[in-house]
Amino acid sequence: MKKLLAVAAVLSAAPLAAKADIGLRLGADATIAYHVNVNGDSSTHFITDTWPIGFDVMLSYWTPGQIVSIDAEIAEQFFGSPQSGGSNRIGTVFRPGLRLSPPVLPLYARVAVPINFEQPAGQSRERYDLRLGAGFNIPLVLFKVFVEADADFPLGGNSGPNTPDTFSQWALVLNAGLDFRF
Repeated sequence: MKKLLAVAAVLSAAPLAAKADIGLRLGADATIAYHVNVNGDSSTHFITDTWPIGFDVMLSYWTPGQIVSIDAEIAEQFFGSPQSGGSNRIGTVFRPGLRLSPPVLPLYARVAVPINFEQPAGQSRERYDLRLGAGFNIPLVLFKVFVEADADFPLGGNSGPNTPDTFSQWALVLNAGLDFRF
């Protein structure tokens, strides 16, 4: 009897998830490549020893029709391996944005404006970024698994000798996790 009730609960939850207006997304990200340009010196790095990673939580409101969502994401970023004499923590980022998801297809496009709240010790970091991304969902009964690729570009917001110029740097980030709709 308990198994029958469990199956009935799962089957009845699936139509509710299909008509959801609110979403919760939990994920992790890793920077796989980045390009820096400081004082005329430019270099590109791929999967470095520091391995910048992040943990993300996103709340979404899906507009009627389920094509556009208004997102508010908060992320905590770390270096995956310790920096000599420094902290592993990079900082907290708030990313308001939008997602466009065509009907029926499991694909989506995303744009966000990350706002960096903190500076890593001894480093210069812009206050605002532009994040452009694309991803796909693997729909399951109660949630979706998502995989997303993003490109981040600095927009500015800080002043100082090592503050990056707009679009002078970039980072490629891979995200993955679970997407729930309520």
